Amino acid sequence: MVKAISKSETQKKGWILPEKYHHIIAVLIILLSIIVFFWGIIFENNTFIAADTVASRAFETLKKDAESQGIFPLWNPYIFCGMPGYASLSFCGNRYFDITDALVNYIRTYFSIIFLNNCDVGYVLFYYFLLGVGVYFLIYRKLNNRIAALISALAVTHSTAYVVFVMIGHMTKIPVFAFFPYILMIVQELEKKFRLWLAILLAVAIHLMIKPSHLQIIFYIYFTLGIYYIFFIVRSLIRKESIAGLIRSGVTLLVASVFALGMTADQYWQTYEYSKYSIRGTSPILERVDKEKQAKSDSEGGLDYDYATSWSFAPSEMLTFLIPSAYGFGWHHYKGFLTRNQSLRINTYIGSQPFVDSPQYMGIIVLLLGILGFWKYRKDAFVQFMGIIIVIALLLSFGREFAVLYNLMFYYFPMFNKFRVPSMILILVQFFIPVLAGYGLHWLLDEAFLLPEDRKKKWFRVGLVSGALAVLTLVFRDIFIGIYQIFVSKQSAMNALARSFGTNTLVLDEIYKVITQMVVTDIFMGFLLITATIFSIYLFWRKKVSATFITCVLIVIILTDLWRVNNKPKEMHPKQRLEETFVAPDYIRFLKNADTTLFRVLEFEDGHPPYNNTLAYWRIQNAYGYHGAKMRQIQDVFDVVGLWNPLLWGLMDVKYIISNRPDSNQILIPLFKGNRFVYYNRAHLPRAFFVNRYQVASGLEILEQIRETKFHPMDVAFMLEDPGISVDPPTSEAKVEFIKYGIQDFELKVKATGNNLLFLSESWYPAGWKAFLDGKEIPVYRLNYMFRGVVVPKGEHRITMEFEPESFYIGKNITLITNLTTILALIFVFGVASLEKVLNKKYQGVQNST
Repeated sequence: MVKAISKSETQKKGWILPEKYHHIIAVLIILLSIIVFFWGIIFENNTFIAADTVASRAFETLKKDAESQGIFPLWNPYIFCGMPGYASLSFCGNRYFDITDALVNYIRTYFSIIFLNNCDVGYVLFYYFLLGVGVYFLIYRKLNNRIAALISALAVTHSTAYVVFVMIGHMTKIPVFAFFPYILMIVQELEKKFRLWLAILLAVAIHLMIKPSHLQIIFYIYFTLGIYYIFFIVRSLIRKESIAGLIRSGVTLLVASVFALGMTADQYWQTYEYSKYSIRGTSPILERVDKEKQAKSDSEGGLDYDYATSWSFAPSEMLTFLIPSAYGFGWHHYKGFLTRNQSLRINTYIGSQPFVDSPQYMGIIVLLLGILGFWKYRKDAFVQFMGIIIVIALLLSFGREFAVLYNLMFYYFPMFNKFRVPSMILILVQFFIPVLAGYGLHWLLDEAFLLPEDRKKKWFRVGLVSGALAVLTLVFRDIFIGIYQIFVSKQSAMNALARSFGTNTLVLDEIYKVITQMVVTDIFMGFLLITATIFSIYLFWRKKVSATFITCVLIVIILTDLWRVNNKPKEMHPKQRLEETFVAPDYIRFLKNADTTLFRVLEFEDGHPPYNNTLAYWRIQNAYGYHGAKMRQIQDVFDVVGLWNPLLWGLMDVKYIISNRPDSNQILIPLFKGNRFVYYNRAHLPRAFFVNRYQVASGLEILEQIRETKFHPMDVAFMLEDPGISVDPPTSEAKVEFIKYGIQDFELKVKATGNNLLFLSESWYPAGWKAFLDGKEIPVYRLNYMFRGVVVPKGEHRITMEFEPESFYIGKNITLITNLTTILALIFVFGVASLEKVLNKKYQGVQNST
């Protein structure tokens, strides 16, 4: 076990301020580091603009419309012919019934106003601060060393992989992970003794962790906790120690998790319901028709293997832990002859993943301290656990690049095959190595005082060698470039660069030269920082500097190391530029003025649909869009049919095509030329129309019929199963008219001339959509694989469709009840504790007077 030192050397000497202020100062330093790094965002009216940022903001109009209409937004009519919005975690309404989350939002809002100047990403920076504070107290509890705790907290908070999340618009990852250190502390306390107030706080912490709903990060946290209990239970059984505390803690965690789910029941019930209709819960149709693969996927579903493993972290890329530019880095600014000495942001990543925004860098000093901490305290159980997690996370991050463990997890571990981006699990490595660094620093600052003088002088000589290597790096740059090329050959780098920059040799040579110069700079800075760290600690050993001084030096070294890397992908823009993204361009104004009917559009850039939802901001419905967990049925349509299909356009009610280049397709009639070309689609069909008959076919047969344009949509509609209904062909007197179209409801006035089948160009989704004929509920049928239909009897009728998933309304009540129960339980527990203190004081007073 780590030696528990009540008054370590770092706590004994050289502090300027009294000890009672040290925790407050540490917390303020963490906050100050966030403010300084994000200064341009907080104080200079800048912001980050990324595809995910734009995609999420595009639904602000929808949320405002829902609020003005007094409804909770559940459905998204603006992308993919409609899809669940709340269930797919696209947006969220005002969850006033989640009282604990509302209180945290209140705190977060005022934190953002007071400390972060109310910047537009202030709410996410609050969670960076929360994460840093949690790491600080986690390590302080373990080591009783404030310097080690502070340095590790800063290292986690400013780890490159974490910081880049807010830059690229991934706003839910850190809000989830921020609660991990608190949960870890609570479950460890519960091992020692069960306390009801701790169990309740655990439920609240888990609730706040799962609320942001990044399911993959939540999965990794529970995966880590599962390994924690398995490791310590097995270890205790081998050592013939009691496991009662572990069982108590584990059962409490399980109960608290169930209760936390209840506190978010409205959201997770919806998401669970949606999962079996999404690409995360159902395999592609082309895979399902393969009987051999079907046997594997039917029970649980999941992502396609190739899609799931696209972002696999190659083992060789671990070199970026030491040299952040070893694989080209990612996004950074280039200035040279290719751009006439003008700054241009480019991505020079040369690894096996499609692209990365930045390397998986956590700091050279942090990494070396982490290795030292693991080695020096390798007999400590918690250190062993952290080592196991790091190894498992690394192996899983390799994905298909080294698939021994990954394939076992993908095919046999529950839920694992629902997640993509294997490299995302490195979030655990980026957490536990800085924690181990605290152990390494603890050893250097406290226990190394006991080393004999000759051992200390060896460390001094290591510092001299490191300093000499730093100088040699500057003098003999070509030698170090040659060493680098042993690990990453020039030819492989050039081949990777050609994917983005073409085959011009001059261009590729220049960019490769930039990469090698960055690599040499990284090596130089690495040796320089190692030298500065060793000499500073050596001076502390020699009692030449105070604890305050060594703390300040280490803070500067760690932040210099991380900030020089983190600043490269940090691209800030004036907030005005983000606002300009949502100023309606000329072609949008044309469409809004030219057509007030119900229609959809398809947008193309260079022949491909862009991955964005911007059209939703202007209330224009798009047959395409962007979502990481879209409905499986529409993804199957895209996979089998493709988007350049006039029959599919008709079925989707695509009335207009928007393109950035002219098109000579005879189906398209040019209407407008401005920032984009707008074309009218001759194959356009109305949003709702009667069909002569229906025909039963398999899913793949239906999609192939659409792909080959072998039928007319007004003649026949295809069903997957025979509903056993009688359908009459409509006559010319049959009519359909929309009289209302809302966010998640609409109403039609229809005239049927028999038992007519009505086709609706709206996404089929049975978990909530209900149809009513003159107020009486009627069945909704799945037509043409992904659309809806109803049968209308002869006569004039009103048909309404409403999206009212019972799971949401029941879940909302469960959320409210569990929140109230939690708050009342906390009030009761702390009230009883306070009463006991008062009574004890009175009792003691009576005894003393007696």
